[in-house]
Amino acid sequence: MNEINVLEFLKEFNVDIPEKISRGSLFKITYTGDLRSVSFHLKFSELVDFESTLQFENNLRSAFAIERVNILCFYPSDLFSVEYFDVLKNKLKRKLSTVNGFLDDCVVSIEGSVINIELRNGGYELLVKSDFCRELSSLVRQEFSLDYKVNLTGELTVDNESHEKLMAETLASLPKHTEQFNASPGESKPALSKTPVFREVSLSALGLSVPFEDDLGKLIRGREIKQEAVPISEAVKSLNNKVTIWGDVFECDSKEIKGDRTVFTYTITDYTGSLLIKIFEKNDKIEESGLSMIKKGCSLIINGRIDFDNFAKDISIMADSLILAKRVMKKDNAPVKRVELHMHTSMSSMDAVTPAAELIKRAHDWGHPAVAITDHGNVQAYPEAMNTVAGFKDDFKILYGCEAYIVNDIDIQKILSQDDDRSLNDEIVIFDVETTGFNSINDRLIEIGAVKVKNLQIIDEFYTFVNPMMPIPHKITELTGITNAMVENAPDEFAAVQKFMEYCGESPVLVAHNAKFDTSFINACCKRHNINFDYKFIDTLVLAKSALPEVSKYKLDAIAKHLKLGKFEHHRATDDARVLAKIYITITKNLIRDLEIKTLSDFNTKMPAVDIKKLNSFHQIIIVKNQLGLKNLYKMISYSHLNYFYKKPLMPKSLLEKHREGLIFGSACEAGELFSAIVDNKPYDEIVGLAKFYDYLEIQPHANNAFMLRNGTAGSEEELIEYNKKIVKLGEELG
Repeated sequence: MNEINVLEFLKEFNVDIPEKISRGSLFKITYTGDLRSVSFHLKFSELVDFESTLQFENNLRSAFAIERVNILCFYPSDLFSVEYFDVLKNKLKRKLSTVNGFLDDCVVSIEGSVINIELRNGGYELLVKSDFCRELSSLVRQEFSLDYKVNLTGELTVDNESHEKLMAETLASLPKHTEQFNASPGESKPALSKTPVFREVSLSALGLSVPFEDDLGKLIRGREIKQEAVPISEAVKSLNNKVTIWGDVFECDSKEIKGDRTVFTYTITDYTGSLLIKIFEKNDKIEESGLSMIKKGCSLIINGRIDFDNFAKDISIMADSLILAKRVMKKDNAPVKRVELHMHTSMSSMDAVTPAAELIKRAHDWGHPAVAITDHGNVQAYPEAMNTVAGFKDDFKILYGCEAYIVNDIDIQKILSQDDDRSLNDEIVIFDVETTGFNSINDRLIEIGAVKVKNLQIIDEFYTFVNPMMPIPHKITELTGITNAMVENAPDEFAAVQKFMEYCGESPVLVAHNAKFDTSFINACCKRHNINFDYKFIDTLVLAKSALPEVSKYKLDAIAKHLKLGKFEHHRATDDARVLAKIYITITKNLIRDLEIKTLSDFNTKMPAVDIKKLNSFHQIIIVKNQLGLKNLYKMISYSHLNYFYKKPLMPKSLLEKHREGLIFGSACEAGELFSAIVDNKPYDEIVGLAKFYDYLEIQPHANNAFMLRNGTAGSEEELIEYNKKIVKLGEELG
């Protein structure tokens, strides 16, 4: 920011400004990520006394309700003099407790580029240990842009009486919350605590990827770190080099070894990678080393040599310097707090690892009024959730719920899309397509294969490559064997689909395996080119599930193997269409014999219902509204495990309808029935019908569905956003 007079900058605020401060210019403001500490950088043309600076900091702290305010002063170099030493000393007192007392009555002089300080009260060893000389040099460099070395002379030690006096002054300068012990006459003093006290060091120059409280840490080993930090993922590429890294401790161990020493190992992660930290310490030095302060969850900044550890058989780093610091925890600064309605705990196998208590505490700490627990197919986290909330003093609420695996046994897909009284011996067209991907909107056809069947015999075949006018992905070429060169001179999708329609004739009945996929590409092409193609279709996937309940898998090759129809070249349209014709003919002949079906409509009326366990499952959120709802959810969880368990606990939609009272239904994530229908580009009326079943429609951040870009289900980020917009539109229409 440009320089601005302090009075001008604060004119709109009710801040009392000392006279000397008011003549300064503000040129920069810095602050920590959580806004607990703010530093104002001010330039002055005259020296400012310490009392004015301290008063201004206190006034700003009160006016802006900031926990910590720092005034950093900058002066022209020619203003520096010995007389300013007392101000520097008072500023250092706030950082170094050893400055108290030991510098009283000292004599300060300047010779060239050296500041000589003649001590009168001893304390040399403590001042050196607290790095006083470097801190004073740094402060002079900061305020006056001058480089001075600091030299301590005079009385370097102190007698016992003076030492006790100075220690009392030092203790009095500590924060008020520090416990003091004043023994009464005849009362013995407790032993002094052996808890070590470590120097705080600045972390600002280390280039750390996350914020730390006050940008400070405790140096518990070695020298202050100067080398910038690198991610662990990069550090492990620099074996036999010294590096600086940071990480959160998630595993601790210690083991006594020969030579009266102990090896401490800490496993840390910075979420780009993990690394083993090793420290060797003499047993009699452990208590004062501070290593016992390091626990799981602590954050460390380490500098040391990284190399392969032959003992651990892994890459590790020997910590030459070690800083213990406290990370700034992530906060929710939104003025209106949200309520998470879809959250998994460690009770959701493979979908979460955090215990319910930790998640609930985090939501509570962020100021959220409530949070839902929606584990996959179970309610095992409820006791932990209940006990966690019992410890809160406010009205924080747990929404007890579940993400259920739903099977739609109400709107089971028909074998025949629309009733048709044509004979089973009439002509039908069995077809298959190969495509550049799985999305009928963004991907394109590359091959169409079909066969005609009449009197349950194959009478003709159709085949064409299709030029998709886009590169064929490598994974599709690997799957199908179809290359860009093979389709280069083929007709485009408009010409290819027209040829296919001519082959099918008027008002045909088409047959496909998992017909919603194949027909979606034909429909999308027709829509793009304003082609009217009126047809009915039979889905042999549903047909096989009904007619062959003993089969475990219903892929084309698995059914062909079960019916002993021989091997074929899978994932080529003509071969798939040909073997599908054999499957259709075999199953249909068996049904004519066993169920006496005669017309195509008999597929829908005379066939046995598909076993619920054979239906595709979808995700759905269920949230408890009241005590009756909790009882109903417990019932359905029990039924899903006892009566309908197949790889996972399934809940039939009819069961949901029966026990709906007291419950709230949500449409869930991309694995929900509604989202899947939108992705599959199903007719709008069908999508509306699905949406009406739910009490609320769920929208997740589109980044959560980024995997759909990687697996080809969606073509672009904009498409993911468009899916969410369609759900918003549905919600607005349905209220």
